[in-house]
Amino acid sequence: MIRKAGANKAMGNSIASEKSDQLKHSLSEKSRYSQAQGKQSAAGARKLHAIRSAPVWMSDEDAIEKPPTQGLCHIYLIDNDDERRSELHKIFTGRSNLAIGVYRNRAAFMAEIDELDEGCVILFDHEDKKQCDVTSFIRSLITYQRFACLMLATKQNIRTAIEAMKAGAVDCMLYPCAAEEILSGVENALIKVRQEVAENAAVTEAKEQINRLTDRERDVLYGLMQGKSNKMIALDLDISPRTVEIYRAHLMEKLGAHSLSDTLKVAFAAGLG
Repeated sequence: MIRKAGANKAMGNSIASEKSDQLKHSLSEKSRYSQAQGKQSAAGARKLHAIRSAPVWMSDEDAIEKPPTQGLCHIYLIDNDDERRSELHKIFTGRSNLAIGVYRNRAAFMAEIDELDEGCVILFDHEDKKQCDVTSFIRSLITYQRFACLMLATKQNIRTAIEAMKAGAVDCMLYPCAAEEILSGVENALIKVRQEVAENAAVTEAKEQINRLTDRERDVLYGLMQGKSNKMIALDLDISPRTVEIYRAHLMEKLGAHSLSDTLKVAFAAGLG
C-alpha cells in the first residue's frame, strides 16, 4: 500500500509538473504574440505618422486648375508697337477673370476672328497705311455682334478718334492715360458686349419659337398683334371663335407665354409686325 501510495504521489507530481510546463509554454506563447502585436502596432503607428507628416507633392496639373473658358472676360489688344503693347498688357496681367489676346495688327486679328469668344477689342490708332482704315475695321467688327471696341488715340490723331466713335467704338481715350481709366473703359465695353449677346440670344430664341407655330397659329398670332378679339379673328379666318381659342392656347404654349403680353413680347422680339 505504501509503495502504491508513493507511486501515485510520484505520478501526481509528474502530472503537476507537466501541467506547469504547459502553462509556462502557453504564457510564453501569449507573451511572444503580444510582443509581436505590439511591434506591429508600433510599426503601423510609425508608418501612419510618417504618412501624415510627409509633405504632399502635386504636379503642376494637379496644383493649378485650368480656368474654364466660360465666365472669362476676353480682351484683344491690337497694337504694332512692342513697347506700348507690353505696357498695356501689364495692366491686365494677374487678373484671374481676364484672358488676353495680343495682335500686332488688325489683319492678324481678323484672320482669327471666327474662332474668338466675345470680348473687348482695344485698338491703338496707329498702323501702317497698307492696313484697312480704322472706321472700316470697327464697322466690320460690329457686324459680328459679340465685340466692343475701345479706341486709344494720341493727341495728334483726335480726328481719327472722333471718326472711330462715329463708326461705333464704345469709347475713346487719349493715350497715355491712367491704368484705372483703361480698366474702367474695358469694363464698360464688356458690359455692352454682354448686353448685346443676351439680346441676340433672346432674338434667336424668339425666332425659333415662332418657327414652331403652324400656319394657322401664325394667322391667329398676327390677329392678336393687331389688337383683334377672338371673334374678329374668327371672322377674318372664317372659323369659329372656339377654334380661335384653341389655336391661341396652342401658340401660347409653344411660345412659353402665360399672357397676351408675354405672347406679344415674343412676337416683337422675333421681328414680327
